[in-house]
Amino acid sequence: MNLQESANLYALVLRQLLPAGVYDTSAKTTLAKDIYAHALAFAQADLDAKRLLNVITDIPVELLPEYERDYGLPLKCTLNAAKTVQERMQTLKWVIDKKNVLNRLYVKELLVQFGITLLELVNYKPMQCTAPCTSPVNTDVLRYKVKLKLKAPVNADINCIIENYLPAYIRYDIEVI
Repeated sequence: MNLQESANLYALVLRQLLPAGVYDTSAKTTLAKDIYAHALAFAQADLDAKRLLNVITDIPVELLPEYERDYGLPLKCTLNAAKTVQERMQTLKWVIDKKNVLNRLYVKELLVQFGITLLELVNYKPMQCTAPCTSPVNTDVLRYKVKLKLKAPVNADINCIIENYLPAYIRYDIEVI
């Protein structure tokens, strides 16, 4: 999308944001010219931002604390160990890439962030074929369960990790081997 098309889209949206019946929203008024000038500035800023993001390959070290604050880092439940800039950068990139994902790889990578090795993840799906349609699901007996087999020693607080980073509708059974 070029600058002209982007400016036209911004102008269209800005005109729609005007209060209904108060201003003339046609394209031939002085107000429309003012809106188009602002839309052109927005489009230029948007285009410049895209160009900058294409040029920047890595997060500048100077902006690392700001990025960490925006993404909720340092992670809760971590040990009080000082991390190098490189380790902080890797954690930040992992958090940016892994937003709202729940699968085996995510659980494994999440536990690695806390220094825990996942040996096996066993999941159980509850089934009750003979029950009537009105019987409750997700009870204590039929709860969706996941068994995490972890390699000893586990130095991090696994309950804190489960509480903060994994869904609450799943029951987690922990086995340390």
